[in-house]
Amino acid sequence: MIAQYLPKLVKKGGSMPLYVTFFVTNRCNLKCEHCFYSAELNKPTQELTLEEIEKMAKSMDQFPVMLYSGGEPFLRKDLAEITHAFYKYNKINYLSIPTNGTFLKNTEEIVTKMCELCPKLTIVIDFSIDGLQEEHNRIRGSPQSYQNAIRTFHVIKGYKQKYKNLRVGFVTTFTATNQDTINEVYDNLKAQNPDNISINLIRGVPKNPLVKNIDISKYKAVTKRVQEDLMQVNLPGFDPFLASMASYRYDMVTKTYEENKFQTTCYSSQISCVIYPNGDVFPCEILDETKKIGNIRDFQMNFRELWNSPRNKELAQWIVGTKCFCTHECNIAANMAFNPKHFTKIAMRAAVLSTKKVFNAAEEQQETISLPVQS
Repeated sequence: MIAQYLPKLVKKGGSMPLYVTFFVTNRCNLKCEHCFYSAELNKPTQELTLEEIEKMAKSMDQFPVMLYSGGEPFLRKDLAEITHAFYKYNKINYLSIPTNGTFLKNTEEIVTKMCELCPKLTIVIDFSIDGLQEEHNRIRGSPQSYQNAIRTFHVIKGYKQKYKNLRVGFVTTFTATNQDTINEVYDNLKAQNPDNISINLIRGVPKNPLVKNIDISKYKAVTKRVQEDLMQVNLPGFDPFLASMASYRYDMVTKTYEENKFQTTCYSSQISCVIYPNGDVFPCEILDETKKIGNIRDFQMNFRELWNSPRNKELAQWIVGTKCFCTHECNIAANMAFNPKHFTKIAMRAAVLSTKKVFNAAEEQQETISLPVQS
């Protein structure tokens, strides 16, 4: 959390969004059985142009977190230029990009350009892997999707030495399909030495509804392993605050799913929002068409005007008043990061982890010094 945004822990009103999810395209080359966006994929859509996106960015305040989504984000050849617009005008600090990893050349070109254009931006590329090789390929509907994703992961990982702002990891969607092999999947991903691994609970309306018939105890078991690794500082891209946030988030997702009820105030339409490829803006991706704030093109790309509209204020009040809730990890992360009670707990846990990181580094250095010199 950057100091300039700390006042938003107390006062949410009157602020522009601080946590923005942008579906940069609805184009995709795969047909994943758990995709909650499958009904919109590859439909004829007039995507926001780079010029429109730049105009929109100029009308927004600074904000720290940007999350891309899709579709497959790396199908947008101008993704680096889009990122630079938000970096230049909004001073974004953290960008997360999920990818199916099937477009090696596109990904290489875009990621390297992005790192050069935005040197102070932490760029996290999360490769989606949902099973062991055969299982993953079946889930994704492509016989080479696993091999391509792992290959692209390792190629992009190789750029980390040159670009210190680059992180590479994995994201797995936990479903009824992979729940019986999820521990093997996690072991396989750890063996690739990623910076981070996230396991997201199936959500929304998937292409195959049966994948939602999960056993939550299996989700709890594997996420407990993830939490233990986070607490033991066992992943290369370790960051105390982000690790603490991820661990805390798993607890919140589990509790929300098991109790199926409101756990904490949702700040969608106050500090977070979703922008779709055609310019539609929503409080979040969970809510349906009846909860659309508006289309940015109808406001001449002036995001401030859209955000301060009576419609958005009405939706923000509805979300809080109805105690709207979900298990979507992105929403939960934003809600926890800007909630004084949760933020305090996360920060305290992060302090412990930071101390442990320093202690571990000192131990490793001492072990190196103590090694006998080979003659």
